[in-house]
Amino acid sequence: MLKKNIRLDKESMELISLFNNISGAIIKDCLIYDSPENSDEVIIFLVKKEDVGKAIGRDGEHVKDLSAKLNKKIDVIPFSESLDRFIKYILNTTKNSIKVKEIEIKDGKNEKRTVIISVRPQDRGKAIGKDGSMIKKIKTLVVRHFEVDNVIIDTRPIN
Repeated sequence: MLKKNIRLDKESMELISLFNNISGAIIKDCLIYDSPENSDEVIIFLVKKEDVGKAIGRDGEHVKDLSAKLNKKIDVIPFSESLDRFIKYILNTTKNSIKVKEIEIKDGKNEKRTVIISVRPQDRGKAIGKDGSMIKKIKTLVVRHFEVDNVIIDTRPIN
């Protein structure tokens, strides 16, 4: 279910190289993401789980350094080849971590695959994000790395 061919453009490759030189971390992917919240670009680095601490640096020094050099917000997210774990990592990198109750994969018509992420009703706002920013970020990352066509947040109570 993991996509094998992720294409990196020249800018992403340069950013990966720069961040790797600053931190020494193994970076799996880099995505420049337009945040719908404030229309600023955010650079998302997907990093090998074991290298997250190295990527961030003591007191966040590597992220702060790169953020200052590029004048952009930097997100560091652990990467996992497990879809469930990857989604949980994305949701746990927010200021207030979001508890995932369940992740379900539905195969629909036309061989479209949808991931339904169930969260607690009180986490609904955080999981969707201002102007849908969080769900767009999750969808962008999940669709890029997994054989998935859509991502939905479900906040209904599980009976």
